[in-house]
Amino acid sequence: MKKILIVLLGSLLILGGCFQMNEKTEEEKEQEGTTPVQDYVGQGYSFVDGDKSAERVKKQEEEIKQEAINYMKTTYKTDVKVNNVVPARNGAVVIVESEAPIQFTTSVIVKFVLNKKDEIASGTSNEGEVEQAIVGGLYAKAYEKEFHHLDEFAEQLAKKYDLEGYTEEALDKVSPKGYQGKYYFVTVGYDDYLSAYNAYLGNPHISAEELRSLFTKDDPTSENMTVVMNFFSKEDKLPKQKVVDNLAEEFQQEPNLPKGEYPINLFKNFIVNRVGLPDGENVSVDGIIK
Repeated sequence: MKKILIVLLGSLLILGGCFQMNEKTEEEKEQEGTTPVQDYVGQGYSFVDGDKSAERVKKQEEEIKQEAINYMKTTYKTDVKVNNVVPARNGAVVIVESEAPIQFTTSVIVKFVLNKKDEIASGTSNEGEVEQAIVGGLYAKAYEKEFHHLDEFAEQLAKKYDLEGYTEEALDKVSPKGYQGKYYFVTVGYDDYLSAYNAYLGNPHISAEELRSLFTKDDPTSENMTVVMNFFSKEDKLPKQKVVDNLAEEFQQEPNLPKGEYPINLFKNFIVNRVGLPDGENVSVDGIIK
């Protein structure tokens, strides 16, 4: 599970890019800074060469938003709203959210047509990213009661051990990781659950009962489903391993949670602004199976 987090962090750090060290603007200082997780709402979030595209993105923002909405509707039969438009190299990354009939957050890439003023290309997305988000949303719909319990249980643990989680604004604006909550996100290879995924494309209003049946068909033990739990210290230092060990023990004992693997990570109290993530240093426990 650490490998998944390292790959995710690494890819976003690459997207975040590097900035010149001379005469930094306030925006650059914000991008290079960190913020306590409880105060982070997306400030400084950025992509490589976004500064070069910012003016054009601002000018064509409504057109870019509509292209992202059209892409999700045409390709994935899903209505979305736009939470954020972030300038990137030769275009923009659009953070979108589906709220019904399933809930998830993902991103759409909208590029400019080079050498053609004011013309944008059709929306695209990173391979498998939207599909993974959809499957996570379907899983949450299929096991709505269990995920509601997970939300409540995670909040109880955070209060008990004096921990923090992401703000709702950060999840909406800079965290296109599929189905997620304040303390977790669902990660899955969508091709492990093609029955549920294809059924959704055929009928976006498929029932929770049918989805449960299809998930069980594709993966009877939910061994390919992972719910990554991320908690943050209230101090800018890593807690002792004992804290995350205690969290793991509580998860092992708690009934009625969604099935899957539960890696638990505990970070310092800050977010790297430009990528919307911690720096990766953590204490953790893997191998918890529910």
